[in-house]
Amino acid sequence: MRKRFARPAHIGNRAWSIACGMTLRQLAGQLTSIDAGRYQQLTGEDIALGVARGDVGGTGLVGERLAELQQAAVANGHPPLLVKDDGRRGFYQIAPFPLYCFDMDLVRRAHVEAAGDARLAGVTLIRLTCDYAFAQNQGRTQEGGIVSDPVFMSDVTRASTEGLLGAGRLAVVLKHLGPYQYTAGPDYTALPIERVEFLETVLPRYDGGFAAGAHGVMMSFVALNGVPAHADPFLRDIAKAKAGPGAIIESDYDGIYELYGGFGYAASPKEAALRGFRDGGVHIDLCSLLFLQHLPALVEEGRIEEEALLVRAAEMLELKDRVGVLDDPMLGTAPDREARLLDRPAPAAREMARASVVMLRPREPDPAVLPIPAEAQVCVLGPLAEQDPEDWLGAYSSHGNRHLEIVSTPLAGIRAHWPAATCARGCDYDGAEEEIAAAVELARTASHVVVFLGEPHAWSGESATLAEPRLPQVQRRLVAAVRAANPGAVLVVFVTAGRALHLPPEVEAADALFWTAHTGTFAGEAIGDILAGAEPTGRLSHGLPIGDGITSGFDSRAARTDRPAVPVVAGSASRRQRHHWCAYYLGLGARWPAAYTFGEGYSYTRFALSDWALDGARMSVAEGTVLTATARVTNTGDRAGTETVQLYHQDLVCEERVPRLLERLGHAQVTLAAGESAEVRFTVTPAMLAKYGRDWRTGRQPWPDSAPGLNPDRLFIVQNEGQALDAIERFGDAPCVLSFTLEP
Repeated sequence: MRKRFARPAHIGNRAWSIACGMTLRQLAGQLTSIDAGRYQQLTGEDIALGVARGDVGGTGLVGERLAELQQAAVANGHPPLLVKDDGRRGFYQIAPFPLYCFDMDLVRRAHVEAAGDARLAGVTLIRLTCDYAFAQNQGRTQEGGIVSDPVFMSDVTRASTEGLLGAGRLAVVLKHLGPYQYTAGPDYTALPIERVEFLETVLPRYDGGFAAGAHGVMMSFVALNGVPAHADPFLRDIAKAKAGPGAIIESDYDGIYELYGGFGYAASPKEAALRGFRDGGVHIDLCSLLFLQHLPALVEEGRIEEEALLVRAAEMLELKDRVGVLDDPMLGTAPDREARLLDRPAPAAREMARASVVMLRPREPDPAVLPIPAEAQVCVLGPLAEQDPEDWLGAYSSHGNRHLEIVSTPLAGIRAHWPAATCARGCDYDGAEEEIAAAVELARTASHVVVFLGEPHAWSGESATLAEPRLPQVQRRLVAAVRAANPGAVLVVFVTAGRALHLPPEVEAADALFWTAHTGTFAGEAIGDILAGAEPTGRLSHGLPIGDGITSGFDSRAARTDRPAVPVVAGSASRRQRHHWCAYYLGLGARWPAAYTFGEGYSYTRFALSDWALDGARMSVAEGTVLTATARVTNTGDRAGTETVQLYHQDLVCEERVPRLLERLGHAQVTLAAGESAEVRFTVTPAMLAKYGRDWRTGRQPWPDSAPGLNPDRLFIVQNEGQALDAIERFGDAPCVLSFTLEP
């Protein structure tokens, strides 16, 4: 006779009753998620047999077999499967990763559409990526890791989670708690960072998702301070504290086994199951089957409490009840599902594609360059113009690659406005140089040449680390040859990549320059519309380096050093032996290692900031003083447009721990008619300035220094990070700088 245990308050009666009626193996089955192919590989039998026995509680998308497997579960008296996907961008119609869109309402609406896709497809759990890519060698940067600022990533994660959860009936987990991409080495390299850096730079990226109701996390394959994430009580407790009672912790693919077979952190697969369950708090064993194989025996041996297994399985059943799968096991099996997924309206995904295109030049509106007039003779070149539509979807695009015929390529988008536009590939990603000559001949008579360069989709994503990220030489030669052959044409270059790349001189010589990520199904429509006159509103969420081979260090959140690139504190300039005596890279002659900075991006109109003001000169931590910083934004151009304004903070001196050069606090976005102006307002509280001290256990707090009057803190209201850096070089002598004293 099984013991009777008290039902925890966070688990409902229905889930608890179902769990209490299960065998130990069936409880472990509720913690087991695996796809059909992997199940066949590990067991030698079809997954339907395991589902019928109650050995499987969840799976990835199973296509035409979804109805069959759900019926196998229900017909044999087992709960339906929880179906999981990474489809935050949609199912067949794919939105961009929200990397360059600063309109959080639009990000939210795009994820509402993705949630609708998930329900049509039968998906009941979606994973959102929050990783941070310190080094741009990593291939997973395009999943969000490329975003350099934790506050912006938190904003994106909040809006994304709100959109997915808005209609209910869907679970969200945030991944990968660890995270993956903090080194220049290959994927999954251990994290060479101190715990404070993890807490200040990595973890805040997840905060918005937790605040919006995310149900838990997926762990990463990395080790933090020598402890693999799947068996780390420190990360386990963070997840539980952030997501609340019943927080779901999912392993990554075969992550439980890798505690033994990869890390050597467990003495056997059985010990790996024990450590993942006990130390890592894992609920979902993804694709290893070790929980199923070993948890029942571990309970019988007394090494795991039966109650712990019962509660863990009941928490999974509670999640199934909340998302509705217990009541609607046939979700996603309607006969018209395919047609509805392909044809459903996607206005927000389309709009976000336009909002994800960043114009880097011209910095000032120039009607002679853009927009392209209707009568123009347009020539389209480059490997990303038409060659492979999947290059515009990128990695983790759910099932978008099954219907590439619906992807709008740049050529298709341009021909929607200029039907007679000619096209040639010109080169490939690492060859086909013999095609340059034909492309040059085609471009000789064009009034406008639009060239699409960058990386194919296969160069980004998991296990796609590059030793030397750079724009391919053959593509540079294509641009140079076209410019030389037709110097009178307007040359427009788009660079598309899953990581931050240096834009070489051949590209910088273009009349107009755009940066995009893998922009999704509607990429071509967005590009064509912008070239024809739609306002470009995208802004960079990271820097772009000043030279090839620079893969990190070009964003300003790094802690200050004793050899800054330029003097930071007034009076230190006279001590310098030469102006660039500690320039980052010899021979590049640059103060900062970024050619373009966070927030940079331009439009077809002009904006000016003025009337900067701060409503107080001091902030008291004890009194909880709240300051309001304001500035006026004016559209000084001749057409309507949208501007994004950034707020930065600089702690000039911190006697507890070396301060960062800059900390971004937030942004505001305004849309203005020609000649119109508006005030942007930012609220700044002591909590926003809090950081960890030398001992992370003391928590985050503001750190006033012993002479706040000598070393006032600074706020910067600017259009991009570069303007704040320029103000720092002038020791704060700039109108965008608002100084105040931070006092105890």
